[in-house]
Amino acid sequence: MRLCLLVVLVCAAGAAGCGGTKHAEPTTAPPPSTSPSAVPARFRVSLSAPTHTPPAGRARWWYVVRATTPAGRPVHGLLTVAVVDPLGTAHIADAGTTTRKLRDYPFSGRYRDFAQWPAASRGYRLTLRVTVRGLGSSRTVSYWVKPR
Repeated sequence: MRLCLLVVLVCAAGAAGCGGTKHAEPTTAPPPSTSPSAVPARFRVSLSAPTHTPPAGRARWWYVVRATTPAGRPVHGLLTVAVVDPLGTAHIADAGTTTRKLRDYPFSGRYRDFAQWPAASRGYRLTLRVTVRGLGSSRTVSYWVKPR
């Protein structure tokens, strides 16, 4: 029992730094973490459309997505377009009249497409959400729409 107590005391004294003249160095804060969400985006994304109140039915509502560097050069990236309903559920949009979904769609600088809002969406406020990934970061732009 005395031997165990002696071992514990010696270990505690060694851990506390007793018996030496070396001074402890000041502690410095660790560098801030650079997670992907903390890195500022290196490009700009814009979404333009003619109106926030497109016609519902079979009419085509055109929109343009642009991705450029701060210097104005086009950015090669992956595009995802989704329509968010009033309940917050995101629905991936189709490319034009095809059945291909606009998820991680490769493009360079400019993407022009149209949406056809169904008659059932008339009067509801929806959100067209565009996400562009490129140059090691991601940008999201939202555009509210209320089909008439």
